Amino acid sequence: EVLPTMVVQRGGGPVSLLDSAPMPEIADVVATTDLGTMPLSDALADPRSRMQGIAVLHEGKIVYETYPGMPPGMPHIWNSASKTITGLMVYLLAEEGLVDLKAPVSTYLDFTKGSPIGAAAVENVLHQRSGLDFEETQANFKNPDHPLGQALATAMTARGVPIGPGVRDFVTDVSAHRAPNTAFEYSSFNTQILGFIVEAVTNRPWNRVVGERLWTKAGMQGDGLLALSAAGEGLYAGGFASTLRDFARYALLFTPSWNAVATERVVPETYLETVYAAVNPDIYRVAFQGQRMVKAFGEDDAPIGTSYQWDAIFEDGDLYKAGLGGQAIYVSPETDTVVVYFSTTWQNSLSMISYARAIVKQKFR
Repeated sequence: EVLPTMVVQRGGGPVSLLDSAPMPEIADVVATTDLGTMPLSDALADPRSRMQGIAVLHEGKIVYETYPGMPPGMPHIWNSASKTITGLMVYLLAEEGLVDLKAPVSTYLDFTKGSPIGAAAVENVLHQRSGLDFEETQANFKNPDHPLGQALATAMTARGVPIGPGVRDFVTDVSAHRAPNTAFEYSSFNTQILGFIVEAVTNRPWNRVVGERLWTKAGMQGDGLLALSAAGEGLYAGGFASTLRDFARYALLFTPSWNAVATERVVPETYLETVYAAVNPDIYRVAFQGQRMVKAFGEDDAPIGTSYQWDAIFEDGDLYKAGLGGQAIYVSPETDTVVVYFSTTWQNSLSMISYARAIVKQKFR
């Protein structure tokens, strides 16, 4: 309703019908968050959580689903939870030999030649370890003189506003401030670069690549939407929207129950072992985002690292990715469980972050 978009088409195949096996007791799962210690039902009803919709699926079936703040079936932005899509696309292209993760970014993007981002290895951009000074914090977002603040203002320019600089104009101005692969420093700039690489090596727009390799293969109910900047760049770092159930279908592709929605593997069997192998626990807590994840989940149950655009990977193999404003995808391959939710929290609060893991641990592990 605000930004121009490109469509990720669902194709003409049948919708994958998700079976239900209701577990109303999931509403009783207790977790401790910024809201306090309370059952899920109370957190969903708490106006501070601003929860819009949540779905829990186990062994490919919906066991819990509720929409306290939005109509079922309405698209909602994923924000940065969609970074995992671009991470998956880069994984697939690397497996096919189209992307060399050890190569510098400038190998694929001519406009980055001579810039610090151009010299960064693709794998360090992929795993948020580029060493460039564009870490995503509230302070940087609010600073009109910081490249992140400038890029966000450019990316979120409403339709009809005269075209100015694109996101790529800002990313090439960012300097390095630490050695690469020495800290997990989260930035949407990294994901933007990956999206540009996906388009460059396939010679196709991001929406076509994702549509052909993912969205048309998972029985999605509706098309996906990717927002565009005023300069016409896809906002690969988080401007993606779909229904909650299509978000859940996507999450199922990472579990043993992928065939509940797809007739062929979209996420290869080797994906998870590759993701786990890329985790570097030694650098996870060096900077802001890793410390934030540890604080949110708790020191006694802290994630051990990150890779392939996930925010948190746990020792038991579970994966989590947050979105600005309170969206999330949580995948537990071992227990064959996923949790997805939409919310509109203030100041990127993590008020619901630990409920997904609590649901898995208390009900399925």
